[in-house]
Amino acid sequence: MSNEPRVSRAKILSPVWFIPFLALVIAGWLAFQAWKAAGPVIQIEFRDAAGVEVGKTKVRYRDVEIGQVKKIQLNDDFNSVRVTVEMAAYVAPLINDRSNFWVVSPRVSRSGVSGIETLLSGVYIEMDSGGEGEGLDKTSFVGLEEPPSVRSYDQGSSYLLMADTLGTLDIGSPVYHRQVPVGEVTGYKLLAEQGKVQIRFFVKAPYNRLIRQHSQFWNVSGFGVNVGLDGVELDVGSLSALIAGGIEFDTPTELLTQTAPAEPGRAFHLFADRDAVSEGAISVSYPFMLRFNGSVRGLKVGAPVEYLGIQVGQVEHVSLDYDNVPGRNINVLIAIQPERIQGGDVPTKEQVVSILTELVEEGMQARLNSGSLIGGSLYVDLVPHAGEPGKIIESATGDYLELPTAESEYSQIARQLSEIVERVQTFPLEEIGGDLKGSLKELRVVIRQLREANLAQDAGHILDNLRMATKGLDGTVMQVEQTLRSIDQTVAPDSALSHTLTEALEDISDAAKSMEQLTDELYRYPDALLRGKEEDAQ
Repeated sequence: MSNEPRVSRAKILSPVWFIPFLALVIAGWLAFQAWKAAGPVIQIEFRDAAGVEVGKTKVRYRDVEIGQVKKIQLNDDFNSVRVTVEMAAYVAPLINDRSNFWVVSPRVSRSGVSGIETLLSGVYIEMDSGGEGEGLDKTSFVGLEEPPSVRSYDQGSSYLLMADTLGTLDIGSPVYHRQVPVGEVTGYKLLAEQGKVQIRFFVKAPYNRLIRQHSQFWNVSGFGVNVGLDGVELDVGSLSALIAGGIEFDTPTELLTQTAPAEPGRAFHLFADRDAVSEGAISVSYPFMLRFNGSVRGLKVGAPVEYLGIQVGQVEHVSLDYDNVPGRNINVLIAIQPERIQGGDVPTKEQVVSILTELVEEGMQARLNSGSLIGGSLYVDLVPHAGEPGKIIESATGDYLELPTAESEYSQIARQLSEIVERVQTFPLEEIGGDLKGSLKELRVVIRQLREANLAQDAGHILDNLRMATKGLDGTVMQVEQTLRSIDQTVAPDSALSHTLTEALEDISDAAKSMEQLTDELYRYPDALLRGKEEDAQ
């Protein structure tokens, strides 16, 4: 037996090492699964972190939780907050360079109240994918201070409006079609070089097909008061438009079937109101000159020109002119707009002049009339058959054709009143008043004397007795006449009875005349019965 040790070669890999190797593989697999399951980690920069909490504040997309806040810290410049968010892995395709994030919290604006649900659940961060973008390399985003009005998944189209001023419009202001809300304003910016404001708005599908290439847009924000020819007009839109402003659009009926839907992004002009749309549709106008004398206070540029109550044009310019026709010192330039009269083919200037020439030859004249007693505004009225037949002449400068004019009705009334005042001023009212005053004074003296003599009562009794006597005498005469008529039927005209009756009637007639003379004498001298005649008294 040998004492030498036996040396044997050990196995390269002992089964003991299998256990830690297996553990390492499992750990690696678990790490890979954890990395695969954990979604992308992004950082969002906000102005502040009001209401945002680590481990509690969620990230939502279409009201579905897709992430959670993991860390909040200040940026290096200390002027903003950087929020680290871990997103779910399955939403990784939604995150791209167009994605937007904003904090949802209770908010009150002119367009309404939003985020009420956060009063109980707390604020959360909402995401919008922004549509198809480029890659997942971007992990840093700048959060929006205001939530966007339109999400990328909303169906519809965006368009542009060019306006002179923004007015009361704001993000979220509604867009109407026939007073039905179909969209809203999504943004605006100032184009300083063009002197315009560019407004972006969104119209939901299928209403976006209502916007045609010739659609017209106007502002319906707030309310307006117009004091014009028709009195006071109050224009009030809907309550939402009164608070948040609004835009309304429509397409002329004759163009609705002739034009295709407008392509997204097309720019339109925004009119101030519906009346401005009508004015903007006028493309043809023919100028004519009018000359007036006297004041034209209340006549403004834009005042209507009417014929039989229908507007056919408007006033373009008002100026003084002392070098031409004497007594006609006011030049009023008007524009006849045939598109206001009829649709279809627009008549040429020669055709319009021919029509006006015929009307002027029939006596048509232009007058200034007031359309409202409240506002005092004047307008030009083309009155048919207002005077003698006239003709259209060229103005002194030869630039315009001149229509005949007439004095306004108010000027005629003022002139007539002035003439009446002049006549009244020349009437001798003071002399007549003095004579009347003297006559009244003398009458008072006579009445006082009669009252002192107390003759009125005595004369009244005498006159009553005479009236009774006269009435009795009249009855006697009537009875005699009836008797004569009956006798005349039986007695011949040359009979003695007839002769006797004739004499009797003559005596009665003399007596009646004497009685009449007595009555006249008593009316003239009521005190004759008491004092007698003056010659008898002597």
